[in-house]
Amino acid sequence: MKLLITKFTMPFIMGAFMLLIAPASNAKNIATGNSPQAIYSLFVNLLKNTASGFGQANGIKFLVNSALRANGSGTNQIINTADNIYFVEKGKFLGIDGYKAITAADTITIAVADLTVGTNYKLQLVSTAFKIDGVTTMIIDRFAKTTTELTGDTTTLSFTPTADASTYGSRFALAFKVNALPIRLISGSTERLNNGQVKVNWNTLGEVDLASYTLESSSNGANFVAVTTVDSKNAVSANYSFTDTKATNAIKYYRIKATNIDGSITYSKVLFVAPISAAISVYPNPLVGNNLHISTGNLIAGKYSVAVYNLSGKKVYTTTIDGKSSAYNLNIGKQTAGQYSLVISSDAKVVYSTSLQVK
Repeated sequence: MKLLITKFTMPFIMGAFMLLIAPASNAKNIATGNSPQAIYSLFVNLLKNTASGFGQANGIKFLVNSALRANGSGTNQIINTADNIYFVEKGKFLGIDGYKAITAADTITIAVADLTVGTNYKLQLVSTAFKIDGVTTMIIDRFAKTTTELTGDTTTLSFTPTADASTYGSRFALAFKVNALPIRLISGSTERLNNGQVKVNWNTLGEVDLASYTLESSSNGANFVAVTTVDSKNAVSANYSFTDTKATNAIKYYRIKATNIDGSITYSKVLFVAPISAAISVYPNPLVGNNLHISTGNLIAGKYSVAVYNLSGKKVYTTTIDGKSSAYNLNIGKQTAGQYSLVISSDAKVVYSTSLQVK
């Protein structure tokens, strides 16, 4: 998404300067001088401790140029006899800076000069109007070696300059991190089909400059592999669907990876689908005679082993069923009266087990 700076007229403000961003979709408004639909602004104030408490630093002035241009062509720094603050952008000292789209990590130095040594100052950042989806904004303190994320409306850092310029100077910087795609929503759902396959649906809102979606699957929710990749429709809202024909009747996890045209990616929440629970019953139990009946429901077609074990763990009967029928009649032969276990398994995984009494 390209961003352009709009034209503004603003009152003369003491003790603050601002970073200003507006969407390129408002280009028509820019040309006509009309107000844009959305403006993102970040104010930076320098506060100084005086006899009456902290207040705007003396001599700091802020003026917005009505012909503000993007990225390093904002209003020049106002030179004062003391307490100067400004952006350093492309070798220019600016009291206000317009900025292009935030599409990659970037850093802008907030420089201060001519401060009073030994006096307490506060750098205050007001980010109420600087909430941009997918962008994390941080203030870096190079002297204290700290990084603070701007999570609230106002963030304040206290400092006291000494004769060492590193205690103020270019000590502070704004840093931006792009941590999501320009897409507002990816919501998904899963559906286990009767044959054990899984249908994954996902809906999106606000696709912008997206290249593709990759459906990924996992058996443990941690290690994912790609199942398929589909092109993005780049629509205001869109629906997608894919059936995983290689899915087995086991726990399965899915997520959708969205890839932007610049290569950046973001992920949906992890989706979960449970295996189909087979409804199996064995009768008569207790068993009189040799004939045992097995009734099945929701059993996916496939090869299943049916085994009967005595109390010592010895297998006394085994056969296979195909899972295609809902009822099976088995002749397990004449067994000695006593307690047995009946186990139905598939690929060495137990599907069903029960105790079987033989009389």
